[in-house]
Amino acid sequence: MHILAPKVALVTGGSSGIGAALVRRLVAAGTSVIVADSTIDGSSDRFDSRIRFVQVDVAKPSQIEKLFEVVKANYSSLDLVINCAGVCSYGEASSFSSTQWERELTINLMGTVHVTLAAYAAMQARGGIIANLSSMSVFLQPPLFAPYVTSKAAILAFSRALAIEGETHGIQVSVVCPGNVRTPLLGAWRQSFLTPTISADDAAMRILRALARRRRIIVFPLYARIFWYVDRLSPRLLNPLRRAILKKSRIHS
Repeated sequence: MHILAPKVALVTGGSSGIGAALVRRLVAAGTSVIVADSTIDGSSDRFDSRIRFVQVDVAKPSQIEKLFEVVKANYSSLDLVINCAGVCSYGEASSFSSTQWERELTINLMGTVHVTLAAYAAMQARGGIIANLSSMSVFLQPPLFAPYVTSKAAILAFSRALAIEGETHGIQVSVVCPGNVRTPLLGAWRQSFLTPTISADDAAMRILRALARRRRIIVFPLYARIFWYVDRLSPRLLNPLRRAILKKSRIHS
């Protein structure tokens, strides 16, 4: 199946996980990619002539401004922006300090918002595609991930609202809600047989295929779509599963 292959793309959080897999897929398709990440690892990918690494903390608007100055100075267009940068904390909501809450919301939500709005401004003359990484958790809303779920739910709402505004400028705004993907973000969290992980490369391929088909809400794999449909039917139907997750955690803590 056809995957998206733009001329120039920007991927935040592109040094690891889904972001790195997207970069590999895009470069293989002939795309020039700007990788924006707070940490730049020693991957051999960094030496590819089509990749430009820029060290950026998306929690700092001033660094995002400098990032887009680099893009404007070195590229004639910006066709695709994918926001993958994010963090995830585990624990009961009351156990997080206000500083921890603010950090997660700032990186996940406001980092996505600031990069998206900068990309939106850059794309208004020629159009383009912006894809923001949310999560299956916005449908399941599992306990023990409250800061993460809060930020990802807000990203979903933000992306859907901006998508309508973007239509008049030829800008496609999509939001991606993947299930469990084998990345450093997932850490050592043990998955249920009901929600198995998929590889980052598989996730990247699914995202680029869906973007090529101009999908605005991208949910995968199948169990994530089932959670989506069930939550839309009646949020209460998933409460037994949510309670079971919490109970199991408290037993093993």
